[in-house]
Amino acid sequence: AVWFPLDPPGVLVFDDVRRFGTVELLDGSAWAARTGALGPEPLEPRFRGDDLARALARSRAPVRSWLLDQRRIAGVGNIYANEALFRARVDPRRPAASLTRAEALALHRALRRVLREAIERRGTTLRDYRDASGEPGGNAPRLRVYGRDGRPCTRCKTPVERVVFSGRSAFLCPACQS
Repeated sequence: AVWFPLDPPGVLVFDDVRRFGTVELLDGSAWAARTGALGPEPLEPRFRGDDLARALARSRAPVRSWLLDQRRIAGVGNIYANEALFRARVDPRRPAASLTRAEALALHRALRRVLREAIERRGTTLRDYRDASGEPGGNAPRLRVYGRDGRPCTRCKTPVERVVFSGRSAFLCPACQS
């Protein structure tokens, strides 16, 4: 864990039990180089549906892997990629270029909606995540596919499946996501 004392009195704590994160002290040019390689943030106005459709059309990568690539879109993690793909009714294993324009636009809307809802609920606590106030996030009970393998789909009651590809678990409803 890393502790940052604050003024006025307080402490910001970075404690990464899953060991995905890092803490670095960067000067302005290093910060620009690091963030300049990131794709658009999905809640920014510059992240438009037509731009997403064109970008997906140029890639043979599985659409879920494409969404997790921070150079393409910044800040989309595995939970939210799975949830957005479910809401858009897109199989996460499909090649990105195989999505129709209508599917890409549905994915754009779903991704923005999933992220906004998670923010409104202060994040997704599966085990130990806490928000800035030390409280668990309230989004986990609202997840529709992530972590629900074997349980009925919230839409059609078909059991949700867990598949592993690119070293990560993906969750999908085989009936709703084709």
